[in-house]
Amino acid sequence: MPVFTDWPEGPSCYPCRSMTLIADLVSLHHVDSQARALRSRLEGAQRHRTIQERQGAQLQTRMDEVRTQIRHHQSSAANHEAESGSVDARIESLRQQLNASTNPRQYSAILAEMKTLQTKRDEIDELALAQMQKAEELQTKLVDIEQQATERAKIIDVANAEFETCRAEVADRLASLEQERIAAASRVPRSELEAFTRAADLYDGEAMAELVTIDMRRREYVCGACNMELPAEKYALLVSNPNVAVTCTSCQRILFLPQVATAHS
Repeated sequence: MPVFTDWPEGPSCYPCRSMTLIADLVSLHHVDSQARALRSRLEGAQRHRTIQERQGAQLQTRMDEVRTQIRHHQSSAANHEAESGSVDARIESLRQQLNASTNPRQYSAILAEMKTLQTKRDEIDELALAQMQKAEELQTKLVDIEQQATERAKIIDVANAEFETCRAEVADRLASLEQERIAAASRVPRSELEAFTRAADLYDGEAMAELVTIDMRRREYVCGACNMELPAEKYALLVSNPNVAVTCTSCQRILFLPQVATAHS
């Protein structure tokens, strides 16, 4: 989170101050990392809640879709049953005509039509049965989805409670840290603050790294964050001028010496 100040470019103002640039950056890093950690915790709780709500909404959509399909198949089955009833009524009418018929040709014609209608009725009944079976299968599926939705609703309630608890727990402390960060950032020149912020954004709040001495006699040093070897000049510059921001050759984090971190821990 960039904070712009009225500092001039460069560390020329530091000789008149009691704290060095590196000390001020370490102080800023201490506050900034805490604030970022709290924001990350709150954002994580919110993200978890959002995911659960999205999954709950997806289950609701699936339930609505399945219910619509069930109604469609039930309606189709009812239409087929009605059509089958009409055919049955026609068959019964033809049966009465058949019983009253005395004309062989008429008798044969009525009998042929009855057989055709019986075949049609059987086909319609099969279609109705198929539609009802599909509706029953979907009903079983709906019960399963409803159970999932019930469980998801419980998870959503927990996620909501966790988010509200998290927000209540971190709100005051986060607000305090934000104010502390503003104050700490105001003591850092603009260019160094921008470099700090870029590194903090890139490395999730880990904008600074300790310069670790591997072998003092051989002048071997590494970055405490990325573990890459550092030129001896980096150490010499930090020792000789703590008002200059020295960065790691590899990861570009701002370097500091162990004694500076200890003094501001």
